[in-house]
Amino acid sequence: MAGKYIPGLNYAPIPIYDEISWYITGEGIHMLTTAPSGSGKTMYLNYLMGMLLKNQHRVYVVDAKNSSFGMLARHIGVQVAANTDEIIQLLTALVCEMEERYSKYFAVTGADVDANFATLELEGHFLIFDEVLSALSAAGKKEKAEIERLLEQLALKGRAAGFGLVLSAQKLNATDLPKAITEQCQTRIILGKVVSDETFHQSTGLYKKDLAHAYRGGVGKGYAVTPQSGISYIETPLMPHNSRDYISLLKELRDRGTPYGEGR
Repeated sequence: MAGKYIPGLNYAPIPIYDEISWYITGEGIHMLTTAPSGSGKTMYLNYLMGMLLKNQHRVYVVDAKNSSFGMLARHIGVQVAANTDEIIQLLTALVCEMEERYSKYFAVTGADVDANFATLELEGHFLIFDEVLSALSAAGKKEKAEIERLLEQLALKGRAAGFGLVLSAQKLNATDLPKAITEQCQTRIILGKVVSDETFHQSTGLYKKDLAHAYRGGVGKGYAVTPQSGISYIETPLMPHNSRDYISLLKELRDRGTPYGEGR
């Protein structure tokens, strides 16, 4: 039929603001978003989820606070983990699938040393872990260590295989997350009007005083650090304010051409 949409995996960078994009096939695949309550983080995560679904990649969500973000993800059929056991089960499954992909495509004789999930035309698997520090604080000591261990494996080995992390927190101190995780998150987003110097530094590697202008954060406003562009002011994409409009839009993005699969 003329004009019929034919779905296909899309590995193009996901636009954020002006010329700032999230390059999901490069070293910036893992993202760390720091934003206090009321700064537009949920709207931004909804946008990322919608764009990943539109591009036919798999999305998984951790929502330890049982927030509207997790409810929306469930409603459109995205697999959501909420309690500690569910989080560990989801992370374990993702690590196992990542290892299987490495064994099948990367450990074979004659494998291209420059191959990645895009050159192999494989779908990406993206975990949006909202309020990661809240989830860690709610877990017992043993469980917390296991969540961190699994996140480290995904952070350290996920890039080539197409397993990306999107971690979010309201604030960030030097000891909140292992460096093995944060150092792999080379795409950094910080939003909000009231952001401490320590959180800004942990998120961007700079201090507010190092900016060429006064700090300009606000609701949906802040800064991005990417391997391609360094630090830049951003305003995050807008999404519909009405929850029904959210659901309709995300379902449309998810179902373009073929059903979206997991968790339905």
